[in-house]
Amino acid sequence: MPPVEGPAHRPRAKPHLALPVALDREGGRPLVAQLVETLREAVLSGLLPPGERLPSTRTLAQDLAVSRTVTAEAYVRLEAEGFLESRSGSGTYVARLNEAARQMVAAPAVPAVSDRTASAARPALSLRTGGTGPVQEGTDGWAQAWRATARTVAPTRYQESAGLPALRAEIAAYLARARGLVCAPDDIVVTSGTTQSMDLVLRTLLRAGDTVACENPGHPVVRSLIRAHGLDAVPVPVDDDGARVDVLAGVDPAPRLMHVTPSHQFPLGVRMSVGRRLDLVMWAREHGSWILEDDYDSEYRFNGPPLPALAGLDRDRVIYLGTLSKVLTPALRCGYLVAPGGLPGRIAELKDIVDGPVSWPVQHTVLRLLSSGALERRIRRTRLHYARARSVLREALEPVSDVVTLTGLEAGLHAVLLLEGGVSGVHVARRAAELGVEVSPLSAFQQGPCLTEGLVVGYAGLSPAGLAEAASRLTRAIAEHRA
Repeated sequence: MPPVEGPAHRPRAKPHLALPVALDREGGRPLVAQLVETLREAVLSGLLPPGERLPSTRTLAQDLAVSRTVTAEAYVRLEAEGFLESRSGSGTYVARLNEAARQMVAAPAVPAVSDRTASAARPALSLRTGGTGPVQEGTDGWAQAWRATARTVAPTRYQESAGLPALRAEIAAYLARARGLVCAPDDIVVTSGTTQSMDLVLRTLLRAGDTVACENPGHPVVRSLIRAHGLDAVPVPVDDDGARVDVLAGVDPAPRLMHVTPSHQFPLGVRMSVGRRLDLVMWAREHGSWILEDDYDSEYRFNGPPLPALAGLDRDRVIYLGTLSKVLTPALRCGYLVAPGGLPGRIAELKDIVDGPVSWPVQHTVLRLLSSGALERRIRRTRLHYARARSVLREALEPVSDVVTLTGLEAGLHAVLLLEGGVSGVHVARRAAELGVEVSPLSAFQQGPCLTEGLVVGYAGLSPAGLAEAASRLTRAIAEHRA
């Protein structure tokens, strides 16, 4: 009797897609968009379970009677969005999503009327700022922290608006380790993020008609929030040393407060020099003004150690704003502020009226992440991930290096592409959108006339493959506008 061939000797069968795919070939909607939507919904619904191996692009193209270009582009988009992952020498698999991702609802597609509008309507590869890398189950302590919260008996009364005392103590210890900022738990108010922190400070300290100085270029939300309170926003230009404090001498009366991002200026990415920091503190002391230190991107510095926080130079005139949006996810909605004297109590009283405490499950989970060391482990791990992403971006833009200067890469999760040779940031951003890439022109962050042409590129929210694809398309958009 001939030997029976065991399972180990059987050739691996080529997988076929285990669900029906109906493609409308008569309508105007691109086949790629239809296939992406079908596969995305199958992953979210569980029809395609995590770890499932998908057919090769060639096999799937044969099964669906479409060109291989259609299936290949669909896989690239879904990998960029985090739904699929390719394994070298093995194939393409369904990625393991956490529960929050599974509850996403796919956006409805927009019918296309032309090649260009079809490209603009398809799911975009986003190079906008604000995105973060995925929270990985099993490596970041994320799932374990939420499970611990679920096992804990929830309070039966409203909690302190300033935040859980244990969480404030952990934040104080973390700031001492990470930023050299010594503060007490009672100096801290836990908020839903930097925007709420700033809103509470403005409500507490200022009144309509007061003047607030802010960096230019700077975050549009900062200017909008200032104006929403009936305050006057005074733009302060930024150079290689940060906000130009000398400009404040010409503002009469002196602004009651100045908002700054000294660790990694948004959006230009420069770090405020020590001399400029001391000048700003002296200005605040001289005029009895406040400094609102938005410690944007301080966790991610790639060239040299970060400078100490401004709040460490003067605890009487500086209010420090921190957030967990960058080290975890903006969807968590958790941040904090550190204020001197009796300000935390006044701010907490106001918060109790207008909002109340940050939700207990969120606070308890963040407490677990901090106390277990999981948060700082994630920062170390993602710092390496983002360093690789910077390299991907730099290499992809090499073909247009004659008209692009890449700046702001020393820290943070975004870079600025300064455009030369008469290339318009607005025009490049518009063409990039037609190619399926979202990116913001530098002019969107400037108050007044546009003095510098450029693009603000966030590189944290995409997979390496997605970032490479997005940067390639952006390079094409720039090249098309090169003189």
